[in-house]
Amino acid sequence: MVTFASLLLTACGGSGSGSDDDGGPVSSGSALNAGAGGPTGAVGDCAADAGGVNWDALMTKTCRNLSDYGLFQDPTDPTANPAKGGVAYDLSVALFSDYTTKYRFVFIPEGEKAVYRASEALSFPLGTVITKTFALPENTAFRDGNEQVIETRLLIHREHGWVAIPYYWASAEDATLAITGKSLPDMTTNHNGMDLTFTYSVPKASDCTSCHSIVPLLQGPNDKREPIFLPIGPKARFLNKDHQYANGTVYNQLLYWAEGEILQGLPADMAAVEKAPLFDELTTPDALDDNELMATAKGYLDVNCAHCHRSRLTLPDDYAGPAGGSGLQLEYNRPYVDDPSKFGTCKTAVAGGHPDYSADVVPQDAGDSYLLFRMSTNDNRHRMPELGRAVVHQEGAALIETWINRLPEASCSPTP
Repeated sequence: MVTFASLLLTACGGSGSGSDDDGGPVSSGSALNAGAGGPTGAVGDCAADAGGVNWDALMTKTCRNLSDYGLFQDPTDPTANPAKGGVAYDLSVALFSDYTTKYRFVFIPEGEKAVYRASEALSFPLGTVITKTFALPENTAFRDGNEQVIETRLLIHREHGWVAIPYYWASAEDATLAITGKSLPDMTTNHNGMDLTFTYSVPKASDCTSCHSIVPLLQGPNDKREPIFLPIGPKARFLNKDHQYANGTVYNQLLYWAEGEILQGLPADMAAVEKAPLFDELTTPDALDDNELMATAKGYLDVNCAHCHRSRLTLPDDYAGPAGGSGLQLEYNRPYVDDPSKFGTCKTAVAGGHPDYSADVVPQDAGDSYLLFRMSTNDNRHRMPELGRAVVHQEGAALIETWINRLPEASCSPTP
């Protein structure tokens, strides 16, 4: 059995118990008074806690410098060695962000546990902090530390819901608050022997709600459909993989969390837990059989698109995304065979559209599929996702191209 009790947090003021409702209402207020989804409290310098993580600041303040929160043993390096309580994790399929390397850590308050959910992101208790640092490698073939650290994003589960706070690494010494975002021209990485030069965007704090907010199912006639803010990546299907920890241990992440007593409700039979296939820059779509290709494509579409392109599916995890009404609904746990049109098959684009493409997806004809075009263009009128990328994800586009070309044949001709 894996144990890492020494890693768990020592304290967390204001922490509450785990709950299946781990979101919070999204406010339309200003960035510094936004409730869930946006930072709260006055911006300023925070007195760092010399004993480790600055829990008071994390739960109540918007600090000017990332180091004020004390999340990392070396405040100049957010890619390794979290302070006591931080646990590294990664995902089997990652949301694409301009070929950056992402370093993820989660901090769960001592004595509290995340709650397993079959399809949605795990339900994290109050006081949870999720950090994600983005670093651009000099060459994507060698992600060996020769990288420029650009930004660190915090998701903090406070009393009134999740808040997102972005920090920009203007120097190697510390990251500073970037409420209004940053535009970084002439960023360059070498990918597959070709230099890619682009403008990298650090998002505004208010941009985070564009992807992280979803609308819950109405349970009664008097219910209000207020959006709630939730994490995207840490779903069981993307965590259900081995990870090599700093001490050299290689272990399934969900089991590691459960045995480390920061996750409850994990099924005893791991075969019952969804597992999205691994997809990265080394995956060869042509080498996958039809079932593997379907699962891999659905995993990619789920993590990159379904936070917006989703609609009511199954209880109790039943939410709609901002683009759910478009008819393109790309949840991983939605069976393709039940209604291929939900995945764009023979469906005319509701938003956007282009005269050169007859449908979102034309089985066995990726070249006539608007979905692939949107993934492969940087034209702001058509690009998808709208936020979060400045270059085309070549491997992701190749995966979806292969998937479309191997879908079961279907006639998309209009009925006379």
